[in-house]
Amino acid sequence: MFLDDIRDFIATLDITVDENCYCGRMSEKEDKSIGIYPLKSGRQPNIPIGGLKNSSYGVKGISILVHWNRSVRDTERVAIELQSKLINTRNVTINGHNIIFVQTSNDEPIPVGTDDNGVYEYVIECLFYYERKKE
Repeated sequence: MFLDDIRDFIATLDITVDENCYCGRMSEKEDKSIGIYPLKSGRQPNIPIGGLKNSSYGVKGISILVHWNRSVRDTERVAIELQSKLINTRNVTINGHNIIFVQTSNDEPIPVGTDDNGVYEYVIECLFYYERKKE
């Protein structure tokens, strides 16, 4: 599972338009945008005895930046809506991977202030648990 697979999935959640969902870098930083990045904090690999071929699931760590507008109220509401949709994700297929569930790192999105233009931003850190493809 790749970062752009998660980006494509989030673009289908009706939070913002497809062209305002970014992967890896938010170059233009348009208002009402969402950026998808790898989660920076590491985690122990899920490798069972016998190697990866014996693992039934994988985990993809994602950090999501909600870059919305100059209203903290609007931005917080959108970030909470997105987090709620992620938490309620079950049995969705993304690029051939069945998503078992999405676990967020915090009980609510993390406010990170404003950018240089006064646009409010929130971060959602989460783990996508998915079934491994059988080889």
